[in-house]
Amino acid sequence: MAEELGKFSLEHVSNVYLEDPDGNISNHTNWRGTADGYGVIYGTLIFGPTPLMEMNDSLEGGPVKWIGQAFLEDGTGLAGSGSGQWSKKPGEHIWETDYVIQISDGTKVRSVGELHLDTLIFSGTNYSVDE
Repeated sequence: MAEELGKFSLEHVSNVYLEDPDGNISNHTNWRGTADGYGVIYGTLIFGPTPLMEMNDSLEGGPVKWIGQAFLEDGTGLAGSGSGQWSKKPGEHIWETDYVIQISDGTKVRSVGELHLDTLIFSGTNYSVDE
């Protein structure tokens, strides 16, 4: 893995569920917290779209997208958007995420995290992206 940039820790705020014309469901989960090097961050982690009849305990993972904004300690701000995959952590009440974010300053960050469904804490590590 590339160079570690720092840790992040976010608390759950809310969920919004959307259905497209084909009956696929997207789960938009909203988060707030901090990330090393980025200060205070707010964002939406989007799971899906997933067909309604597949949204049950047999669902092991799928596409995930992050869209967020950071308010840095120096008073500046950045935004970012990226996509990747999520999966269930076997035997635990945890979803693992792995995605690459395009940041509005031109950099890319790989974000690897765990969403703890029992505490609604989403935390992990950000890494540089070698291109």
